[in-house]
Amino acid sequence: MDEENISQALMIGVSTFISVMVVSAVIMFYNSGVSVVKKVGAGSNSYSEINRNDVEATLLMSGTGNYIKGTNVINLLNQYLNDTKILITIHNIKYIDNNGNVQALDVLSMDSNDLTVREASYNQIMRYIMDNQDFTINVQDANDSVGSTIITIEGV
Repeated sequence: MDEENISQALMIGVSTFISVMVVSAVIMFYNSGVSVVKKVGAGSNSYSEINRNDVEATLLMSGTGNYIKGTNVINLLNQYLNDTKILITIHNIKYIDNNGNVQALDVLSMDSNDLTVREASYNQIMRYIMDNQDFTINVQDANDSVGSTIITIEGV
């Protein structure tokens, strides 16, 4: 009987230890989730910071001959949609038409000072751009008093 009591006591002790560990893990997971929700609810702009870093990295590819992907072009367009000082011209956009054939558009640009026209140009570009197409990028500062930048993107 003594051996049976010892094994039952040992079983109860191990079960209690495992239960405490599980409850501790659940509480830690809950607290980390609460801190994430508080950050997001407080308006933390970590997404915009990440997107901005991606855009800056894309702009640094200017003139290197290295390729950027269509997703980088989409991020550039999203970042500079409302910035009328940035002129974006995209050459040789390849897309797949309704028949499944690959077609190419010569030039699409987002270069208007009117935000309504810029948004229409943005929507047209977004309709055709494929996220996996390779592009090269060239960034030039315009010599004007406004401080405009000309971004020329060429499809490969």
